[in-house]
Amino acid sequence: MVFDPPRQKRRLLRWLLPVALVVAALIGLAAQGAGSDAREEIDYLNDLSAQVTELAVGGDALRDVVSRLSRIDRPELETVIENLETDIANGLEFVEQEPPSADLLAVRALYRLALEQWDVGVAGFGAGILAAADEPESTTPTDTIANSLVALRSGDELFVQVRLEIDRPDVADPINPLRVVVLSPASGEAIALSLAYTEAARSPNNGIALRPGLAASMIVADPEWQLDPENQVVMPATESVVFSVVVSNVGNLISEEGPIALTLAGPGDPVELTSTIPPLAPGAQTTIIFEPLPLTPGELYAVTAELQVVGVDTDFEDNIRQVMFRVNIE
Repeated sequence: MVFDPPRQKRRLLRWLLPVALVVAALIGLAAQGAGSDAREEIDYLNDLSAQVTELAVGGDALRDVVSRLSRIDRPELETVIENLETDIANGLEFVEQEPPSADLLAVRALYRLALEQWDVGVAGFGAGILAAADEPESTTPTDTIANSLVALRSGDELFVQVRLEIDRPDVADPINPLRVVVLSPASGEAIALSLAYTEAARSPNNGIALRPGLAASMIVADPEWQLDPENQVVMPATESVVFSVVVSNVGNLISEEGPIALTLAGPGDPVELTSTIPPLAPGAQTTIIFEPLPLTPGELYAVTAELQVVGVDTDFEDNIRQVMFRVNIE
C-alpha cells in the first residue's frame, strides 16, 4: 500500500522550506553585520591606541626635560611642548568623528575631556615656565604653572576612566592595548611643585630665558701681533695700527644695536674710539673695524674693547677684553 500524505500537509511543507531558507539567510546577514561592526570598533580603537602611544611618549619627554629644568636650553623645552600640543590637536580632531557603535560613545566622550584638560595643562605649563624665566620679578608664572599642573592631573585621571571604559566586556578589545598616559610631570602639592619649577626655570645655569648675550670675543691687530719667547704679546715695528673687535651674540635672543668703545693706553693720554654694534641674531658674529691709531716703536701699550651693554645680558664679564702688547724696534 502506498502512503500518500494528506494534501494539506504537502502544502505546509512547500511553504516551510522557503521560509526556512529566508530565516537562514537573515541569520547569516546578521552575523556578517555583527562581524563588520566588531571590525570597525577594533579599527577605531587601534587608531585611538596609536594616538595614545604618541601622547605617552610625549609625557615621558616632558618629565625628562622637567627633571633637567635648571640646565636645559629654551629650544629643548619648546620642542617638547610643541610636539605634545600637536599630538593633542590630532586627538581632538579624532574625537570629532562619530564612533562606529554606541558602545564607544562613552570612550570618545571621556577621551575628549581628557584631551581638553591636557590641552589647557600643556599650554599653561609651557607658557608659565617661559614666563618665569623671562620675567624674574613676576609672581604670575608660579600661579600659571600651578593651574597647569591641576589641569594635567585632571586629564590623567580622565584617561584612567577611558581605559576602564574600554575594559568593559561589551567593548571590543583593540589589537594594540592602550598605553598608560601620564602628562603630569610629578606627584606632590601643585603649589610646592610650581615654586620649585619657577626657581629652576630662573636658574643662571640654563638657557631658558630670552637673554641677549653680547661678548667681545677677540681683538685683532693689523699688523698682526705675536707671542715672544716669554709669552708676551709683541707687534712688529710700526708707527700705526688698525684694531678690529670680533663681537658675538652668545645669548638666545637677538641683540639690540649698541655702542662699543676701543681705548688705547700708552705713552701720553689714552685715545678712545667708538663705533656701533648692529643687532645680532643668537650665535651670530660681527667684526667692528676702527680707524688707524699711531704707535711708537719700543713702547708698551694696552688696548681695551668694551661693549657698553645696557639692560639684560647673560654675562657682563665677557663685555670687556684687553690685550697688553709691546711694539718692537727695527
